[in-house]
Amino acid sequence: MSSTALLALPFQASVPTPAVRPAALPARAGHYQPACIRSLFDELAATYDCAAWLSGGLLGWWRARLAAALPRPPGSLPAVIVDLMAGGADLWPALRRRFGPGLRVAAIDFSAPMLARAAHHASNPALTLHCADALATPLPDAWATALTCAFGLKTLPTAAYPTLAAEAARLLQPGGTLALTELVLLPSGWQRGLLLHYLAAMPRLLGRLWPAATAHAALLRYARSGPDLPALTMALRAAGFEQIQQQRLWPGCAVLISARKPSEPL
Repeated sequence: MSSTALLALPFQASVPTPAVRPAALPARAGHYQPACIRSLFDELAATYDCAAWLSGGLLGWWRARLAAALPRPPGSLPAVIVDLMAGGADLWPALRRRFGPGLRVAAIDFSAPMLARAAHHASNPALTLHCADALATPLPDAWATALTCAFGLKTLPTAAYPTLAAEAARLLQPGGTLALTELVLLPSGWQRGLLLHYLAAMPRLLGRLWPAATAHAALLRYARSGPDLPALTMALRAAGFEQIQQQRLWPGCAVLISARKPSEPL
């Protein structure tokens, strides 16, 4: 599905959509090519709902924890949230439960088929969908009270962390909150070995039982490396964020990263 076809769906695209940048970025291993990642998620879109099954239902619980980490704006001010690498806007239900009426969310993703999964959510005018690169969004400066990203870091190279952090700082209002969550390996112990075995065995099982879902096998391989948390912390600090915290989410194979943009420029 092309971006043009996507914009014909019944949801709002309120700002111009820039082209996804074709330049390749170096990854931790090999070379990161945005076009390849976009193609992977285009292929995943039709069967992405099976990700909840692959996680044993934990994805929904982790998303709820991410939403709960976001403070409510003071007084009667509305929550205005940018959700980067939003996929099918799967975080939207948790955000709506957290913030209720008045919430506004801009979901950003460069895969048109993934965003098309969110069409059933987008009848709500509080949610707008934007087919754009998360590293260069079309939204204005200081637009959001909070910025989120759920499970989008795994395919992003370490070299792109400063760009992501700078874009987050640009989009957030002073005092705004950043909250990210991603799969991670446990540092040691039998649980780490069990997770590594699962991530190695599941691609083979998917290939045999459900050929249409073999793209999930590629995504699981990205999950084996996980984000470079020290490098991400450094990038956030360099972009001016403060109160940077990391919290392991039960059963230990996901992490929640939160940070705050200072109320006054540093």
